[in-house]
Amino acid sequence: MSEEPKAERSIADELSKLGKQLAEAVKAAWESEDRKKLQAEIAEGFQKLSQEVGAAVEKASESEAARELREKAEKVVEEIREADVVEEVRKGILVGLEALNRELGKLLEKLESAPAPKEPEAPAEPSAPVEPPAEASETPSE
Repeated sequence: MSEEPKAERSIADELSKLGKQLAEAVKAAWESEDRKKLQAEIAEGFQKLSQEVGAAVEKASESEAARELREKAEKVVEEIREADVVEEVRKGILVGLEALNRELGKLLEKLESAPAPKEPEAPAEPSAPVEPPAEASETPSE
């Protein structure tokens, strides 16, 4: 049984040794010039990526703002045109109604100022009895 503790000890020693070597390897890799260059390249790449994305977002927002501004301007122009059309239609209707009222007023004045039509005078002595026409006595059927 004395070999078992020695075997366990050897495994423990080997694992400890492995751990130390891994730590030294990581430390050496971390401190190496290659890692520093790679880290600098990665950092520079992310910085450039960030700048490109920022520029693209800014360009998109500018173009979006320009598009929105253009749409709003077009909408205002259209509203002005519509308002002009509505106003022109309103004016046209008003002018038409004024003319109609004027003409009706003239007609009314003529009707009111015209003398009443004279009734035909009845003859003093009827010579013969007057019979109404045959058509006038019939009632029209509709």
